[in-house]
Amino acid sequence: MTDMKQNYLEVLEDVEKSTEELMHELQKAEDVFAFAKENEMELESVSLTELLEQLVNKYQKQKKDIIKDAGLDMTYGYQIFDGRKKPRRDKLLQLVFGFPLTVDEANRVLRAGGVSGLYVRCKRDTICMYCLQQKMTVGECDDLLDQAGEETLMQDK
Repeated sequence: MTDMKQNYLEVLEDVEKSTEELMHELQKAEDVFAFAKENEMELESVSLTELLEQLVNKYQKQKKDIIKDAGLDMTYGYQIFDGRKKPRRDKLLQLVFGFPLTVDEANRVLRAGGVSGLYVRCKRDTICMYCLQQKMTVGECDDLLDQAGEETLMQDK
């Protein structure tokens, strides 16, 4: 792994342009490749596997503990970490709770996994965001989701 990819999370914390600014620049751009090159440090380009590895290092938590705390099957969890499985959104959310991550970090994981990020106007997502902010477990989040009449994350539990 290159030094640039190892410092990915640190770089993201120093992002200077807002999403709105980037969108405005993209709308004005005549060449998408020039836009991408000019904004290279602003654009996320790390794989799910690389991002998860960086987060493991950042939080200094063992994968087996993350997987256990996420309520995932151990084999399946390791397959997510090594890139052999492409998990659906709820499984990625479970994994996020295994760390637990901030909402911004969770959204990066979701996007790196090729699924939509958490959206504050969606009731279910709002509950998940609240639970992440409160450093709740995936089980506690599921309890709140169930109380709200929403689908739980660990449906196949």
